[in-house]
Amino acid sequence: MPPPLFPGAEGLGIRRWTIAVAGCLVAIWAGVTLADQPYLVFAGLAGLLYVGTLAVNAPLLAWLVIALQPAALIVPFFPGRPFWWELCALLAWPSLLAYFLVNRQKLAELQFDRLEKRALLALLCYVGVLVVLMMYRGVGFRALGGGQMGGRVYAQQMVLAIVPLLVLTVKLSPRQIYMAVVTGWLLSLTYLFSELSFTANGGVMQKILYFVELPIDGLGFETGYTMTGLRRYASFMAVASAGLAYIWTLAPMQELFWRRAWVAVPAMAGLLFLGLASGARIMLILPVTAFFFLTNFQRFWSIGRLMGAIAALAVALGSLYMVADRLPLSMQRSISLLPGITVSPVARDDALTTNLDRLEVMKRALGDVPTYWLIGRGFGMDRLDQAPLDSLNAGTSLLYSQGMFYNGVFGSLIKTGVPGLVLTLAFVFFVSRLALEVVNLVRLRPLGEQSNFDRFCLVLCAQWFAMLVSFYFTIGDVNAWMQFFGFPAGLIMICRRLLQESVKPENSNAGPVAG
Repeated sequence: MPPPLFPGAEGLGIRRWTIAVAGCLVAIWAGVTLADQPYLVFAGLAGLLYVGTLAVNAPLLAWLVIALQPAALIVPFFPGRPFWWELCALLAWPSLLAYFLVNRQKLAELQFDRLEKRALLALLCYVGVLVVLMMYRGVGFRALGGGQMGGRVYAQQMVLAIVPLLVLTVKLSPRQIYMAVVTGWLLSLTYLFSELSFTANGGVMQKILYFVELPIDGLGFETGYTMTGLRRYASFMAVASAGLAYIWTLAPMQELFWRRAWVAVPAMAGLLFLGLASGARIMLILPVTAFFFLTNFQRFWSIGRLMGAIAALAVALGSLYMVADRLPLSMQRSISLLPGITVSPVARDDALTTNLDRLEVMKRALGDVPTYWLIGRGFGMDRLDQAPLDSLNAGTSLLYSQGMFYNGVFGSLIKTGVPGLVLTLAFVFFVSRLALEVVNLVRLRPLGEQSNFDRFCLVLCAQWFAMLVSFYFTIGDVNAWMQFFGFPAGLIMICRRLLQESVKPENSNAGPVAG
């Protein structure tokens, strides 16, 4: 027998040779293409890495979705400017399938209780409503040259539908979830960076916008500044909300307002004022509502604390009323909803105009209920440059065309019809019951033994109920319904499971869940 052409080759299987040859070909292709199309090379190599780790990357994708969701980071040079967390959620679909195929034992052990089944069923049926709307009303991607818009909204909602199942399946540890959430709160600073880059208007700073997205209404706020002189930074609200949530996980409210009050109270007050600088009145509603729920979940209130809080609130409001007209215009706009407060006419008129627009949009929505009560209007719409404009109030017409109804009930009814409204309400009802179970499970552990993860669970539930109240009465942006509720619902479900395991008899002496 003649000697082998390559010594040792007989020890390599045909599959190893195939992988080696394929690797060499990929290396040659990358070397030839790198100079002309570097992004294509990086995308190709990333795709190969993803396929190679398909069966084991589901937990990593779940962690990344949680960590990147609050961030402004987008996939650069890609049509539609998708966020990185959207890409991770999309990749989770095939990854979860491969994860089940490889870990069939975990698939066999995967079980859901009654509340989880009902919530997931309502979510699945809501996805079915979205499919019907796409087929009946049409959909398009403006970034890809479509005649209609709305494809991004459908894609985001359907992609995010995997999140509850993903986090329940891969089952991250309490520490992993808490660290992912804290990472996300820190990454909320990227919105501040993106908005300041946009405001700089030119040079290298503008190129940063290829990698980060502007906050909601960031472009409109800059346009409003050129017209009225009232500058608003929507990123302040994101950063302030994340900062407050992080502080609330570090210690119980009793400790934040007692032993650590010298640093915690000024920090919380500073973050609240930072959020008010966004000019968004919702910043005066969401954190206060979440604080109300959280303090009740922690059994913070007593007669003495209630009387002290009322006295402190009276002093704070009195001071605010005295200096209101000397605050920045954006802050004056945020507090203009307080009765009898004196603010600049610019801030007052801007806020009043928004209120009138919202009332007009709700009137139009009420008039359209007979038309869209069965099959909703859907999320697809004509291109913005072809949207019908009202000569008396073009802004109101544009808001209505985009689906900004400022009321979650009207918005869900008009956009998705009665089936979508019923299913979304059923989903939030079942998840709300799960959230209350989370609160009760955390309360089983003495206050001094509760960990950062335990307090995060309470903050998560408080934010859930605060968003529930705010969405259905003031926000009403149905385009982001899945982001507002589908994403935190997955966290509530996995937190409930982890807490249930931590209070089992065999684990009752194990101490805190996570530090």
